[in-house]
Amino acid sequence: MHVAYAIPRVALLLCFGVLTVCREVVFPPVAAVGGHAQIPQILAGGLQDDEFIKYAGLQTFANLPWVHCLSAEQDVAPYDIAFLGAPFDTGTTGRPGARFGPAGIRQGSRRLTPSFAYNAYTHNNSFKSWSRIIDCGDAPLTFLDNTAALKQLGEAHRIVSGRTANSTDVSSVPRIIVLGGDHTTTLAALRSTVDHWGPVSVIHFDSHLDTWDPKLIGGGISHYAGVNHGTFLHLAHEEGLILNSSMHAGIRAPAGNKKYDWRNDRRCGFEIVTARDIDKVGTQGIIDKLKERIGDTPVYISVDIDVLDPAYAPATGTAEVGGWTTRELLSILDGLEDIKVVGADVVEVAPIYDNPGEVTVLAAAEVAHSLMTLMVETPVKPLKDMA
Repeated sequence: MHVAYAIPRVALLLCFGVLTVCREVVFPPVAAVGGHAQIPQILAGGLQDDEFIKYAGLQTFANLPWVHCLSAEQDVAPYDIAFLGAPFDTGTTGRPGARFGPAGIRQGSRRLTPSFAYNAYTHNNSFKSWSRIIDCGDAPLTFLDNTAALKQLGEAHRIVSGRTANSTDVSSVPRIIVLGGDHTTTLAALRSTVDHWGPVSVIHFDSHLDTWDPKLIGGGISHYAGVNHGTFLHLAHEEGLILNSSMHAGIRAPAGNKKYDWRNDRRCGFEIVTARDIDKVGTQGIIDKLKERIGDTPVYISVDIDVLDPAYAPATGTAEVGGWTTRELLSILDGLEDIKVVGADVVEVAPIYDNPGEVTVLAAAEVAHSLMTLMVETPVKPLKDMA
């Protein structure tokens, strides 16, 4: 026997404030504004800026449009800034797992949407400026051969940066933000960047130098082993990819010897801001040091998430205690406005080591957002546009 139960509708008056402003609340609730009439439009592909869309469909960085940037076709939709995943971690010397970093960072960014991203400090929305920003997905990389994988990543950079930008009146060449991946992937990015902007100053946020001589880390066994996440800046210097106006920020990890590593680091073109320098000069002091060092040169910013203290970013391959807070790092990045950022990355995110609150991937996603904002704020013309 079927029994139908009638649910009574109850209206309550909720009153607020001295002036007694009341709002009628009905139980059970009726459909929200727009109600069911929106559903056919949503299913047909409309209302893409609506907030709840961020939990549906393919996961991209900040719910940006996906573009098949690596397609062999030439009529790919143009873009100005592209996020590119580099799922690679076989150049690590610590805990593996950064091959899942791109997916983790995208998950950490899912709360962001271009329609709901006005900055609390500036009231600007970098998604809604002059640039068309998209997600290219991940570069297809083998996990069985480092040399082949870096060649594949280099080819992906060549294709993505080789397309004509959307806003050609601003720049004919799009810029790339890499979601890593271990830090070895920065070498492929720098090899690509030099083709369009020439050698660059590198601002390297990290707890480690990463200018180690391959003979000391890996290369004593083979040249193959000498290309890794601790030697890539040494190799970039040897290849003439970086300027002698580069800077480390957040350094605190030990070196392998008393003098040579530090001397070699200077030879590779770097000066050092240590993690504890922030206690002496504050975030503004760090910003001033970085800006003074790089001057008016084109800049590549590489952020190893282990620049943060493990309390704020436990999910990384080689964690070092005594690092910066997430707020300090974001404040420093935001303070670098007006510099000419031609490329950037967030690397060494290994989600398997994160806690249930996803603190590392959330931090990495916001770092990537800050790097994107720097690119939007200061367009940079490539060498061919200035010829």
